[in-house]
Amino acid sequence: MSVRRAYARREPLVLGGAGLLLALAAWEAAARLGLLNPVIVSSPSLVAAAFARQWSSGDLAADAGTSLTELAVGFSLSAVVGVALGLAMGLSRRFEYALDPFVWFLYAAPVVAFYPVIIVISGFGFGTVIVITVLLSIVPIAINALAGVRSVDPVLVRAVRAFGGGRAAVIRTVILPASRSLVLAGLRIGLGRALIGVVLGEMFGANAGLGFRLTYYGARLATSDVFVPLVIVVLFGVAATQALRVIER
Repeated sequence: MSVRRAYARREPLVLGGAGLLLALAAWEAAARLGLLNPVIVSSPSLVAAAFARQWSSGDLAADAGTSLTELAVGFSLSAVVGVALGLAMGLSRRFEYALDPFVWFLYAAPVVAFYPVIIVISGFGFGTVIVITVLLSIVPIAINALAGVRSVDPVLVRAVRAFGGGRAAVIRTVILPASRSLVLAGLRIGLGRALIGVVLGEMFGANAGLGFRLTYYGARLATSDVFVPLVIVVLFGVAATQALRVIER
């Protein structure tokens, strides 16, 4: 009974891992049997060899560290500024009307199209990556924070004011706790977009990082080497998203 109960708790992880291993085995078998061209689509064994080669050279660790630093800086800026803007827009209609055109412009505009302007302003490298990351991730964070404030039950606000609470008390005891779930959901969405921003920024405007390596190896048709930074980027995204889910719970 205890084994069955333990399996029931870990069933998603077990089935997900089994499905992944089965897919990798089928991929390897297809490449070895000649059903797939290993030069074009590679194989798990070739990707593992490329991983060992990049790790031993030190390039992979350096690129992963660069991308992780840029993700941390860019997402932190987006989280602080985005939540502050969203809360301010939710608390003040005039502030919302003033910023609304800029928010929806960033939401609808293709940020990558501004790459030449960003390069001129921020320079080539770290600054450009941070700017692209912030522009891509700040909007969903701000919009969700705004929605969180607007979802607050007005009865609770009136109750605090009926007991003599001022604006600060309403924000501290009602608005911030009630909007927490939507703010965290916005952070989770923004984190995914921040990771996209890091990769895009490194692909177009940097000479280091996982995105840069994707472009570098892709230009040389080194398919096995391309998969290595790609897998690391995916692992970064999964780990960061799971961490935010734990905080949200």
